[in-house]
Amino acid sequence: MKRTNQFLLLLALLAGLFTVQAQPPLGPGPGVPGPVAFAGIRSPQAQGMLSLTTLTGTIQQFTANDESILDGFTFNTGSKSIAVSFPPHLGQAIQTAGKAGKSITVTGSSDITPEGESVFRLVSLTNGQTVVTDTPPAAPAVLPTPTSVTVKGKVIDYQRDRQGQVSGLRLSDQTLVRVPPHVITQLLTIAPNGSTISVDGFLHPIGEGQVQLKKQTVVEASLITVNGQSFLVR
Repeated sequence: MKRTNQFLLLLALLAGLFTVQAQPPLGPGPGVPGPVAFAGIRSPQAQGMLSLTTLTGTIQQFTANDESILDGFTFNTGSKSIAVSFPPHLGQAIQTAGKAGKSITVTGSSDITPEGESVFRLVSLTNGQTVVTDTPPAAPAVLPTPTSVTVKGKVIDYQRDRQGQVSGLRLSDQTLVRVPPHVITQLLTIAPNGSTISVDGFLHPIGEGQVQLKKQTVVEASLITVNGQSFLVR
């Protein structure tokens, strides 16, 4: 009888052990972040918290990117001149609110560009009752229809971006021809400076809210012809 009781007790203990092992691991349910979620490595896109600075001064001169699209200005605070940058879609609003030579207030953060230059990235601009704030551009209600063009001319220079990398070429009529980065090496070989070429492609549109400081045509190349030989750009 004693052995029977011991055997039954052993079976009960084993049953309890298997029952515990069958339980799901303790921790937060689906969709609930556990401690690791807060202590883990942040994604490369995470920028953290930026310290903002507010400055008062005057706009000296508007500046533009490689396509002559307004994206900044030089700013005189009275004690120094700094470069202020902002997203191109704010161009119209910035140009309307902040005229050159007029006193305004800007709020933003200091940064260093990949080229090692110091820049003040604008978060907001205030001129009296007018405030322009850096907000994402609105999605267009209707996507623009690409406009196909053919341009011809002599290559007078190769366009370089702010990192010094070749991003396209400029023709004698100042048309800027854009090509993908992976075809630059081929382009330098088949169309050196002085070459006369023909380019089929599409006009690069000016986006909503953008301002082109200097009138120029920008073409995204799809076909380049040099000395009767055509090259498809992919």
